[in-house]
Amino acid sequence: MKKFYSIELLRFLSAVSVLLYHYRHFYSPLNILSENNFEASNNAIPFYNFLEPIYINGFYGVHLFYAISGFVFAHVYLKVKKETSFKEFSINRLSRLYPLHFATLIIVSIIQIFFLTKFDSFQLDLINDFYHFFLHVFFISSWGFENGHSFNAPIWSVSIEIAIYLIFFLLIKEIKKFQLKLVILINIFLIFLDKLGVVSLFLECARLFFSGILIFFIVNVNQKFKATFIISFILLIVSFVGNFKTFLFCPSLILFFLSFEKFLSNVKIKEKFEIVGNWTYALYLSHVPFQLLIIFILESYFELPNIYNNHLFFLFYFISLFLMSHLIFIFYEYPLNKKIRKIFLKK
Repeated sequence: MKKFYSIELLRFLSAVSVLLYHYRHFYSPLNILSENNFEASNNAIPFYNFLEPIYINGFYGVHLFYAISGFVFAHVYLKVKKETSFKEFSINRLSRLYPLHFATLIIVSIIQIFFLTKFDSFQLDLINDFYHFFLHVFFISSWGFENGHSFNAPIWSVSIEIAIYLIFFLLIKEIKKFQLKLVILINIFLIFLDKLGVVSLFLECARLFFSGILIFFIVNVNQKFKATFIISFILLIVSFVGNFKTFLFCPSLILFFLSFEKFLSNVKIKEKFEIVGNWTYALYLSHVPFQLLIIFILESYFELPNIYNNHLFFLFYFISLFLMSHLIFIFYEYPLNKKIRKIFLKK
């Protein structure tokens, strides 16, 4: 099946934006052991003058993940003629998402126990009790049963995405039948709920997911680079007029990157984009455990109060994350994904 290498690059950049936003975890008030406040330390934070917009707004990378997922799911499931069984759909999703989720859950739990033992408190203002551990085990940590962020907090977005996946699966037949018409109606309905003031994190994520499906249909109808580029560029500008419009910005950015897809002909560049795209899930789920480990070691055995302001530390942190994510994908994510599918789908 065709792979969109421009989207692989966009996935990676989205993950990096979240990582930059979460760099604040090294500072108070989230880091309970730090004397340096993130808001008060702006001028000292590595490359802040250059990266300020991402340090402040990098969380929108999560919003972009949803729109990208909608586009990718539409490409994978709406173009095939054969029906996908619920078993195949669920095994494919869980084999991709659950192994790393469970591993990082256990790692975070162990490190937080170390914090509790040595410092009499959990780190990063997270709820780490048996009830929330149970929610994480069953991938329902953000389905409305929770009392706040807990354990490996970034998994909240994946938890919500699981529920959206189920809705998408139930609608596959209808979307295949009515195509663009139904997708437009779904998007209008979700926007209408937002305008009525129905505030829901789930609905916000669903709007972004189905906006990605809308982009899939637009790209399939219009194959002209110039038109796609111009439309996406105009929509990106409009998304910043007045209040920032994530629902317009995220799908427009996908459309913008897709407008360059046909120019990616160099095999080596494609391979590099695919590699960094493969890092995305590991980057997203491993950075909080890595941060916790770094904070615990530095606070337990060293006295380096301003280490997080150091540019070399910043580079070490990100290079280590990239290398670690590459190894996680090669030696853990991908092999387990294949093994689980082979066992349960017998293919």
